[in-house]
Amino acid sequence: MPQLKKILVAYDGSPQSKEALNWAIDLSRLSGAEIVAVKVFEISVLYAMPEIGGAGYVTALDIMRREDQRLMAEIVATGHTKGAKVTGKLLQGNVAGQIISYAEKNNFDIIIAGTKGHNTLEGLLMGSVTRNLVSLSHIPVLVVKD
Repeated sequence: MPQLKKILVAYDGSPQSKEALNWAIDLSRLSGAEIVAVKVFEISVLYAMPEIGGAGYVTALDIMRREDQRLMAEIVATGHTKGAKVTGKLLQGNVAGQIISYAEKNNFDIIIAGTKGHNTLEGLLMGSVTRNLVSLSHIPVLVVKD
């Protein structure tokens, strides 16, 4: 197994992504690897809310961006509390595509993502983002159950 130098965590603030961050922190303390937690904003989410309409989109976008910035501050604080340096990165676009692209362009050794642990068929076991990361990434993906 290669030495871990760079760990990317798919982070959205969910309990599953928080557990993925905990795993990344533990691995970083063992290996000395750099940790970057990536949060991807998918603007199409806004268009799925027709009740917002017009100027409401701008307000909703502003609220979502502030929440994303709060999440980035949260991951930095979590890392600091647990003795690890964690950096946050905000991206925009298709979630799985952006994570994979960022990981490949920046030479990450592993992607860590959370998923809900259910005793069901594989299609329901992992969310679509995690499933796409596992299926499409050329970088190893560690899937952490909550």
